[in-house]
Amino acid sequence: MLFKGKDAADGIVSKLLEEDLTGLTLAVFHPLNDGAAESYLKTKEKWLKKINAKIEVVPVDEKMTHDAFFKRLEQLNKDDSITGIMVELPLPIKIPEHELLTGINPLKDVDAITYFNQGKIFTSKNEDLIPCTSAASIKLLEHYRIDFAGKNVLVIGRSYIVGLPLFKLFLNRNATPTVAHRGTSNLKDLIHNADIVAVCAGTRGIVKSSEIKDGASVVDVGIHVTEEGKVVGDMIIDQENEESRINYSPVPGGVGTVTNAMMLHNLVQCRKLQKNQA
Repeated sequence: MLFKGKDAADGIVSKLLEEDLTGLTLAVFHPLNDGAAESYLKTKEKWLKKINAKIEVVPVDEKMTHDAFFKRLEQLNKDDSITGIMVELPLPIKIPEHELLTGINPLKDVDAITYFNQGKIFTSKNEDLIPCTSAASIKLLEHYRIDFAGKNVLVIGRSYIVGLPLFKLFLNRNATPTVAHRGTSNLKDLIHNADIVAVCAGTRGIVKSSEIKDGASVVDVGIHVTEEGKVVGDMIIDQENEESRINYSPVPGGVGTVTNAMMLHNLVQCRKLQKNQA
């Protein structure tokens, strides 16, 4: 079966539209002269329109100083008209990671990347704000009624914005997750024995579909562009008719679609958290 993201994403948006969505604004620090960033920005604008949210773009070029960046960030942190903040990485200027992850107001942290929000994820079962891609992977599996309890889950990738939060989300649902990466010596054995595989290593071909056992499920977070301009994931489909043998999310049209919906969900969550704090 193919885990297509459209229906899951539409369900998330439909549920949001039942709420009061007036006055939502997302501020985005946007790198200039970056083709990938331009594409991501257009996608954000398209999805924000679904809930009538506004966007405030903060252009970042190589001439912006460290002090100017954080002065603008602090203004947005304190501005009550700004619901959420996102920083599109990589930026064309050098910003120390620890300063960024402590500099964003945790109540406006749509990406859930701050130390505060990461700490909540790993020290509790609180899921108020979860990194969008990690949450989208779970939502997609839940949409297709994949059972987690007692299952062997393999997360391939250990970033703090995808792999590690995803590990914790599986653990919250009583799965038995293992985190692997490109340096894992017995990776092929782990893949073959897993009931669910979440591929978020950023390495094309780190998993081949033929390595997945019959009936297992795969969520593919990777995004790569081939020389022919085709968008593909981390997993290579190396056998025909795999969708009849295993379950997996296509790239494009899988996790990424749900990730955009989770951006909207997190923006709404930010406002709820701010109201509770007031």
